Amino acid sequence: MNGKEYLIELTDAQFPVIPTIETLDSLDKLPNVETYIVKPKDDADSIGLEFVTKDELSGKVDSESKNTLVQPFINFEYEVSFYFIDKEFQYALYAPDKDQRWELKEYAPTVEDLTFANKFFEWNNLDWGFNELMFVGMNKVNFY
Repeated sequence: MNGKEYLIELTDAQFPVIPTIETLDSLDKLPNVETYIVKPKDDADSIGLEFVTKDELSGKVDSESKNTLVQPFINFEYEVSFYFIDKEFQYALYAPDKDQRWELKEYAPTVEDLTFANKFFEWNNLDWGFNELMFVGMNKVNFY
């Protein structure tokens, strides 16, 4: 994975992801929430992630360079990662305690979970290799 451009692509393709934008011109694609997350686009972890208000966004987002991403803050309950090798599902892991997100436990996915994960895997269109798909678990969220 090189950066997080895929989040913009998935948002634009109307996949069921946390809506993500890279310019403030697209702010109308996000729900109006109290807190937003701003993070570097070319990063694979949480380094540089900031929690900001809507009023602070203009000072944090350079819409010309498109080097940051903006998402609404969602207080999710846990993350689940689905692992595929050469198009075959192998296993899923999750962090039941979001404050200790690297203490992973095996997750037994349902048929519905695997159907959902496969939509993203097929979108990724890799013929071979290792693929990790990460999802957040939460109570039903309705932004609008």
